[in-house]
Amino acid sequence: MPDGLVRSASLSIDGPVILVHGGAWDIPNTATEDHRDGLKTAVAAGRRSLESGESAVDVAADVVAAMESHGAFDAGRGAMLNQDGRAQLDAGIMDGSSLDYGSVMAVERLADPIRVARRLMDAGEGQVRILAGEGAERFAVAEGFTLIDNDELISERERERFEALRGQVDDVHTSQSFLPGVTNRRSGGGHDTVGCVVRDENGHVAAATSTGGTPFKPAGRVGDSPLPGSGFYADGEAAVSCTGWGEAIAAVVLAHDVVRRILDHGDLESAVTSRLRAMHDRIRNPHGEGARGGLIALSESAVGWAYTTPRMARAIWAPGPGTVHLQLS
Repeated sequence: MPDGLVRSASLSIDGPVILVHGGAWDIPNTATEDHRDGLKTAVAAGRRSLESGESAVDVAADVVAAMESHGAFDAGRGAMLNQDGRAQLDAGIMDGSSLDYGSVMAVERLADPIRVARRLMDAGEGQVRILAGEGAERFAVAEGFTLIDNDELISERERERFEALRGQVDDVHTSQSFLPGVTNRRSGGGHDTVGCVVRDENGHVAAATSTGGTPFKPAGRVGDSPLPGSGFYADGEAAVSCTGWGEAIAAVVLAHDVVRRILDHGDLESAVTSRLRAMHDRIRNPHGEGARGGLIALSESAVGWAYTTPRMARAIWAPGPGTVHLQLS
């Protein structure tokens, strides 16, 4: 922990690489096995795509789609439920070579919103990059995607969490302070937002992020995850995906801030550490606690991560023996 708050690390890797995260929070021991399996599944999907010559942005979409489908995370089929008891999803993706991006938000009938965001990146031809709610779903249908019932996105784990929060609304606190009548500091749940950064064999980079948002959020709430520059960003040889308190991440435009620091100064670990520390010191919740979160990043010749939470789920893969690393410390 370089400064006593931020836990960070970096590795020198200058070829193709996949770095993925499955959220930063106090991941309970009972959930670690599912998280590890989800990370392995995602890395395997990305490895197949990367080794078949897919571009960085398509690899990132494949990785995040695998996590949306897995069920362990707060994304896709494992999403936390809003106050209406529905899964409402956000996702965004960006190509560092062209600065093209695509985002969908507040969608309720898409199994893999990251794939719709990826399609929007191309189909919008620069005129449309972000679609929300029913409009995003209409676009998906027009592009050949199949809509599903919202119930298909809801896991038993999240039904139970929803019922617990609905029955204790006056006694639950999240760092987002969404719940009415909040009086104390008992956590309402985790931040299992998923994300990926990729460098392909041509040196091109991409970033992608997907989430179901915060537990028991108001219907229609959108955090940082689908916002380019906040929840994800890629430019040139640097890319970042974030997770944590979405309102704080958006306020400091965290992903863009880190990418600019990397491009301007070259020190990846210093960039990820200093910007998470700056967000923590600048943004406070109603109890005076600093904003917390985590991120993954890559530069021209390195990859790294940083977090200010008890745990962060992350995994890395690069060609060659012994290069798969899974961590939930």
